[in-house]
Amino acid sequence: MLILGSGSARRKELLESASIDFLLVPSDYNESQVAFEGDTLKYVETIAENKAKALLHKYPLDVILTADTVVEVDGEILGKPKDIEDAQKMLQLLNDKTHHVYTGVCIVSKDKKEVFVESASVTFNKLSTLDIESYIQTKEPMDKAGAYAIKGIGAKLIKQYDGDFHTIMGLPLKLVLEKLKDFNIVPKLK
Repeated sequence: MLILGSGSARRKELLESASIDFLLVPSDYNESQVAFEGDTLKYVETIAENKAKALLHKYPLDVILTADTVVEVDGEILGKPKDIEDAQKMLQLLNDKTHHVYTGVCIVSKDKKEVFVESASVTFNKLSTLDIESYIQTKEPMDKAGAYAIKGIGAKLIKQYDGDFHTIMGLPLKLVLEKLKDFNIVPKLK
């Protein structure tokens, strides 16, 4: 059985869209235990892997899939905003700039482990203070890395993106499906 170790509605939706059978069990790993030391790829890989290890102890006979997504702009890492003020700061940082989104993924079983990172770049439109305040009032940014969602109301903030759309959403689906084959997990036939 595949265990999706995530509380993300977007990751759940992506796996469901691929016709993969899985059980949703959010990992209780505390991400704040990992300090950012300047290497964004290592940072998201480490968090994704630690989330998976925490679940593998509870589900040793299953395949665990976990991920972590961060936004990087001007050398700064943006996770999920702590509060409205934090969301405003993040959106102002992203305003009229190009930033990078990194999603680290870990797929692990008792016999095998795959850890990888995919990235994409996103360019924001020039936003007014009112644009930012109006978006925050929707509450959509409050549980998203970088305080925005590429799919949803936040799409109107984005001028363009380069890379895999699903990576920006939080799970590089095409690559995940390829890697899951090595764990004998394939989409069910409809």
